[in-house]
Amino acid sequence: MGINLLEIKNITKKFGKSIVLDNINFTVKDGEAVGILGSNGAGKTTLMEIIVGQIKPTSGKVLLNGKEDVYKNVGIQFQEGFWPKGMNSNLLIKYFKKRWTKGFDEKTNELIKTFELENILKKDLNQLSGGQKQRLNTLLAILNDPNYIFLDEMITGLDLKMQLRLADFFANLKKEKKTLLIISHIPEEVETLCDRVMIIDKGKIFLDMNIDDVKKKYKTVRELLIKYYKGELHAK
Repeated sequence: MGINLLEIKNITKKFGKSIVLDNINFTVKDGEAVGILGSNGAGKTTLMEIIVGQIKPTSGKVLLNGKEDVYKNVGIQFQEGFWPKGMNSNLLIKYFKKRWTKGFDEKTNELIKTFELENILKKDLNQLSGGQKQRLNTLLAILNDPNYIFLDEMITGLDLKMQLRLADFFANLKKEKKTLLIISHIPEEVETLCDRVMIIDKGKIFLDMNIDDVKKKYKTVRELLIKYYKGELHAK
């Protein structure tokens, strides 16, 4: 069986005259976990939205095994979610599972406990706190056991207990050879979960480096980022 390959080829995205992404190229191997770092406005979330098909690039392609059919068996977690009034977590989970039975299966119940959503299942989604929405969005991303998981600021805004719990959860999930793309501002999250780190700077790939090489050269991802933000790194 060949290696599945996610290819980002010559992706450029313009909004009016503004170039948000400028000829981005990289590949992600099956089972690889890639952390995407960079300043606010660097183009990270736009890149993710293009990869998952939420928006179209101005030019370029996203390919899975040479085909423009990336969006099957994909789980996506974005920072925000907007729902109609009266919708609750209980209904939304059933909608994503496409199962309208009274209760959930054992695996779903385990996930609900892991993400600490048991007490808010019947609460209007628009009344949830930011952290509760974040946990729900992350649960929905992995609910149907996708092979490709895309996470955008997964643990930002969560308390330390939940940050550690989710980091452990995805570290274990990684052992199942899931392919992960993780946008993050938290270097420890990337260091724990990722095999590789990329820095996006003004719409371009500033750095693309194996996490082991990062540790050898900079000791930690945090130290790498400190040097980057101090202007002590040069684009590669």
